[in-house]
Amino acid sequence: MSASADPRTTIATTDVRGTKAERADALHDLSIAHVELGHLDVGARLARRGLRLTGEARFRLTLAWIDLDRGRRKQSLHHLDLATPHLRGRELARARCLRGLHLCAEPRLAIGELTAVIRQLRRYGDERWLANALVGRGIARCNATQLARAEADFAAAQTVLHAIGEPGRAAMCLHNRGFVALLAGDLPLALRRYEDAAKAGLDSASRPEALVDRAEALLAAGLTAEARRVLEPAERLLKRCGREVSELAVLSARCALRDGDPGPALRLGGADVEFMLAAGKLDAVAAHRFHGPAQTRALGWLAQARRSDRRGALAACRAGLRVLDEHHGDWPRRELTGHALGLARTAREVLHWSEQHRRTSPLPPPNTKLARALTALRQARALGGQVEALERDVRRTALATRPRRLQKTAAAPDLPLISFSLHSGLMRAVTVVGGRARLHTLPDPDQLVQESRLALAAGRRVPMFDLLPDAEEIVVVPDGVLHHMPWAAHTNLVHVIPSLRHWHPPSRGGRRVWITGPQLHHDEVPSLQQKHGGHIIESTVDATLRGLEGAGIAHIAAHGHVHPENPLFSHLELADGPLYGYDIARIAHPPEIVVLSACESGLARTFLDAGTRAVIASVLPVPDAQVGEAMAEVHRLIGHPARAARAVAHLGFSCYGTGTRVAA
Repeated sequence: MSASADPRTTIATTDVRGTKAERADALHDLSIAHVELGHLDVGARLARRGLRLTGEARFRLTLAWIDLDRGRRKQSLHHLDLATPHLRGRELARARCLRGLHLCAEPRLAIGELTAVIRQLRRYGDERWLANALVGRGIARCNATQLARAEADFAAAQTVLHAIGEPGRAAMCLHNRGFVALLAGDLPLALRRYEDAAKAGLDSASRPEALVDRAEALLAAGLTAEARRVLEPAERLLKRCGREVSELAVLSARCALRDGDPGPALRLGGADVEFMLAAGKLDAVAAHRFHGPAQTRALGWLAQARRSDRRGALAACRAGLRVLDEHHGDWPRRELTGHALGLARTAREVLHWSEQHRRTSPLPPPNTKLARALTALRQARALGGQVEALERDVRRTALATRPRRLQKTAAAPDLPLISFSLHSGLMRAVTVVGGRARLHTLPDPDQLVQESRLALAAGRRVPMFDLLPDAEEIVVVPDGVLHHMPWAAHTNLVHVIPSLRHWHPPSRGGRRVWITGPQLHHDEVPSLQQKHGGHIIESTVDATLRGLEGAGIAHIAAHGHVHPENPLFSHLELADGPLYGYDIARIAHPPEIVVLSACESGLARTFLDAGTRAVIASVLPVPDAQVGEAMAEVHRLIGHPARAARAVAHLGFSCYGTGTRVAA
């Protein structure tokens, strides 16, 4: 077993003794083993010791590799210059490989040099250095945006390293293939490959640059706080290894920039397009809109929008969104849609761009990895384990899963519509009645919501909402604080939808299921089931998910908890732990209609995103004494969910989704 394949065993079993040649071999093996583990200082010390002992050029090659790894290009090239005159055959090809790696910042030169080296190394049968050369050429091809060829190089290197028994380095090649996917804009594939590489034996303690790549992917997904958490250990490990990774400072500055602090980005300057955009160098950034990775091109279109007149800016925003159609993340999509929304003037423009701006990443489809991660999280909650760390595992697993396809709207609502959009502190509303769209401004939505909720809680008449269309049925698309408005208390029949794509045609319904969570003071389920039929489901998470699959009407009576940062961690309390929004995402065919007889759970949107047509839920705590009577009325009218919600609007219930009559 070679020193690079099993470095720990090499260190434990190798003694520097015997003849001069035997001591030199031992020092070389120990140096390579320590380099593999990220102990660059120790590896360099051992290589220098071997150099003093024999003066052999192979030790200079090791020192050149270590200095290149540390980012010390001048020192690395110095060792190569001293070693090259004494090298022949295989050793000379290795030195040439290192020179090729030095050229990666100049992709055309690096690709040409490494292609020639690869032919030489294949001729010599030097598979370990062949893998090094393939990885180097893959990096150069990434820099040249030759992504398909880079993927082929990393895959070939991975195959070679597996064949010679070096799984850790093979795992790093898999990680590099994740980086290629990130450059191509396939964020789920990138994260999945990063996760698979870690499971295949990639040791981030010895290769902390892998953590830097993971942080970049998390930033691409819009998870700034998560990226910061990954960068912190990466910085410590890189300092301990004595490595300089320029991307670390860049990513830290990007995190600060996303949090509203442009200082670090402006101080770094350089050629990073995001920093150039922050510095107002619009012409330079706009030049990137036709070339490079998806995110870079999208930033180019954002710069083009910022330097154009209104018409040109809206066209640039549309072009940027087309680039990001396959890029699953909120950055820079929301920057593009937000810029366009700020420029929108007509009612139709505001309606279109508000729909683009409120678009969120689709839910992950059902998958076993996510199910296992959620089970581990529930067990940790029950046993007092590391909940925060396991929540991060769930988020990463969900991100690494290719999102389910967005459901396309069959037809726009044929009812009067009012759509709200909050941008730069201004709440605007678009009403569409009889095909005519009008634009309005809402001066103080916070006060309006507060007054409505207080009036409802006190049993008083809810103040009139002047902008609501005067019609028997209306569709409302809220934004900002208006999500907390008790909408059903304002007019006859209200359908509250998160976006126009959540409007679904009615279907034929189906079987009823009833679920009751623990520690309820009042359980309305037995009497409701006796009257309306259906099946009472055991209130464990697995049984509940099986019961919800394909149901027509689902009634869930349980305590709810809203997660303030991530709605998919909002949950309902069941007998064996929380039913999370992520669990609902695992349902392939969610219920047609859901009644949430609970205090606010934050899960109505998740059910709608999963494909549920209508959810009846309250924005206020429901008094126990009134639950039974209220739910009896809801189920009496459940065939028309909006009417059912209006009947209990005095308790804060509204109909979310398409609350039209179920087809006969």
